[in-house]
Amino acid sequence: MYLHEIAMDSFIIVQADWPAEKARQAIERLRPTHVIVHRTEPQDYYYLYTQEEVLERLGYADDQELVHDAFGLHEYTATDTVDAYADAGATEGRRAVVLDEGRVAGFYDPRVRPGPPPTRGVTRGGVRGEPSAPVHRSLVADFPEQVPLQETRSLLVSLSAESVAGAALPLVLPVTATLDVVVQPKRGFVLVGAGEGSLVITGEEQTLPLQFKLRATEVGPGRIHVVAFHQGQPLGRITLAPTVVPAAQAVDAQRRSHEREIAPVTIRQPDLSLIILEQNSGGQPAFIFKLTAVDPTLELNFKHYGPKQLERDPQQYFTEFFEDIEDLPLRTSRDKLAAERKLALKGALLFEKLVPEDLQVLLWALQDRIQSVQVQSEEPWIPWELCKLQKKEDGRVVEGPFFCEAFAMTRWLLGEGLKPSLELKNMALILPKDSGLPFAPQERDYILSLGNGARKVNRIPATWLDVTDALMTGEYDGLHFTGHGRFAQAPNRSAMVLQEGDKLAPEDLSGEVKNLGLAQPFVFLNACQIGRSAMSLTDIGGWAAQFVRAGAAAFVGAYWSIYYRPALEFAEALYTHLLSDVPIGEAAKQARLAIKPQGGGDPTWLAYSVYAHPLAKVQS
Repeated sequence: MYLHEIAMDSFIIVQADWPAEKARQAIERLRPTHVIVHRTEPQDYYYLYTQEEVLERLGYADDQELVHDAFGLHEYTATDTVDAYADAGATEGRRAVVLDEGRVAGFYDPRVRPGPPPTRGVTRGGVRGEPSAPVHRSLVADFPEQVPLQETRSLLVSLSAESVAGAALPLVLPVTATLDVVVQPKRGFVLVGAGEGSLVITGEEQTLPLQFKLRATEVGPGRIHVVAFHQGQPLGRITLAPTVVPAAQAVDAQRRSHEREIAPVTIRQPDLSLIILEQNSGGQPAFIFKLTAVDPTLELNFKHYGPKQLERDPQQYFTEFFEDIEDLPLRTSRDKLAAERKLALKGALLFEKLVPEDLQVLLWALQDRIQSVQVQSEEPWIPWELCKLQKKEDGRVVEGPFFCEAFAMTRWLLGEGLKPSLELKNMALILPKDSGLPFAPQERDYILSLGNGARKVNRIPATWLDVTDALMTGEYDGLHFTGHGRFAQAPNRSAMVLQEGDKLAPEDLSGEVKNLGLAQPFVFLNACQIGRSAMSLTDIGGWAAQFVRAGAAAFVGAYWSIYYRPALEFAEALYTHLLSDVPIGEAAKQARLAIKPQGGGDPTWLAYSVYAHPLAKVQS
């Protein structure tokens, strides 16, 4: 059993630099069972306490005394951090903070027993072109818990009709449906041979397994992802965490099966699903692309393109890419024209550097044949929207539109289940009173005007306590924030500025605050600026990832802070189309075009990124 399977999430995160009074108010109001204090200097440290322990210590502190000082935090008193996919016994009976790829995923306290997992219903849904009734199956991945260094072992992936106790959850697909499986070694292993295969849903109780070979390459905890798709739609991901041991060490040969829920596929599918996977090719980072089209005449069924090797480390490349954007001046009309042209050049360069040549040719040819496109990738920080189509004609380069201009395009995180519809029946508006934004009253009035007999719009006071309290209820299926964004280099630290000096960071969307996902909300973060002479980054990728992982059905945000008038106009156009039964992909495209300046200029129309199923509509 992995540690995350027994970890608890009834906690909130309190920052070590908060005043004691603020921490006390948060705990007394939100009533978590546990509190994790996060200290960021000189590096990340976490301190786990029960609610009672924290309140007792805070009772002796002055209101303005920092939590760090009130608790006397030291490196040697920090709580152990343990990987979410470590064995459940890794804590050795001690308290631990559970981290999943650097994010706080929960905690373990041996004195507290976790409650039973919530039961989840199964939604039945059909697939276009497949009239068969859906059946229940489990996806099972079977791999040894330990593998000696440099030895190769088999990973078996199969479908089972058996009901498995514990963590096993159902898959719902019609008989004869094809399930595409991709194996991605992320740490400690490399593939030996193919990393892809297909399974077919049958009436049999058990399918013959797919067999994948993996060689252990690095001693320590490993990580392997098994990702499943149906007709290009993401169904889910299984994460395996076997341990690579020294070759001479005795190995427990026990194998462990893992089952995870695979969400029912949606009724409608986008014209084109573009799946982007990261891998190493010849020791260099590379992308491979998998394309699936609904139109059978295109003959694109999980078709492989690439690998496309990257000449540089992608994280460093895109850090510099966005730093260049941030430095673009926007003082004058001439500056704005130059900024848009430079973004066009960057978009053309992205297309050349990231997309294989044969795929470049195909995407150009598809402009008039497809409309809706969904890009699924493992990372949220590459601006695929800004890729600019181009082709060579008679020896000359001909530029076309940006991806987000050519197609009704949305994005999604690989392995996260899609939500095929939006609600917008109970919305929350978060707008700081002291933002100083000149058009804030207009945006406030517009969002409030969306309320009618069937739709409520509630204004939430823009303080950290009130916002997190509202998110914890899980009642709001629409969240609209307008204000300032504050960029930070550290992951999950970039903040949306609230009022009275408060701020909300992606890290805050953890523990019980993740209950925001119960309503599968549509989330719109409109990060604006006043009179800045250059663009300001927002780390929108960090926000998108946290909201999507928490359960949001859709997320809209901008890569950089934008001017308020076009931000307001984009919001009005987007909501107008959404509430007129237009799918979100097309609604976002039309909203972009509505604010695109004639003859070039302000690049705000290119700033937005949309995470959703492109054909998702607001349910009437």
